[in-house]
Amino acid sequence: MTKPATLAAMIWTAILGIAAIFGSYFFACVFPFAAVATIAALTLDVRRGVALVTATWVANQIVGFSLMHFPQTFDTVALGLSLGVGALTAYAVAFSLLHRARTPVRIVAALVGAFVAYQLVIYAGALGFGGADNFSPVIISGVALNDAIWFAGLGALRLALTRAVPALSAAPVARTA
Repeated sequence: MTKPATLAAMIWTAILGIAAIFGSYFFACVFPFAAVATIAALTLDVRRGVALVTATWVANQIVGFSLMHFPQTFDTVALGLSLGVGALTAYAVAFSLLHRARTPVRIVAALVGAFVAYQLVIYAGALGFGGADNFSPVIISGVALNDAIWFAGLGALRLALTRAVPALSAAPVARTA
């Protein structure tokens, strides 16, 4: 990767990281991991994408357990771990659906696939550690809408930034490691 592309990827990763920290604070229980995973798969190389998704999950857990005072019980920690596994699974699904072509349909499929994968993983965690009642159609549709709005917002931010600072468009887009 060239020096400008590396710098551009670092700047974009930092912007996504900052958005994730603020999002974790304001939307801790409904943080859009599928949206962040899909944006990361769409705009970063694999190493940075996995690092960003992992760092987003860590930031979310730190905010939740320290600032939001989530109970520090085995079940809560286990569910938190399922969020991390779900977020990384969402990234893998989004990446696998994106790396071949750049059609709008494929991008939407990647977001939907990432969301479904994420929800299945955290549902499995909820079955084992409590909280499965939070998976009603009304709640899931609200979370899906939240992810769609975040994805659109982050995508619009990326577009605005690459137009304002063309060097940012040098950042890799969903390439393999």
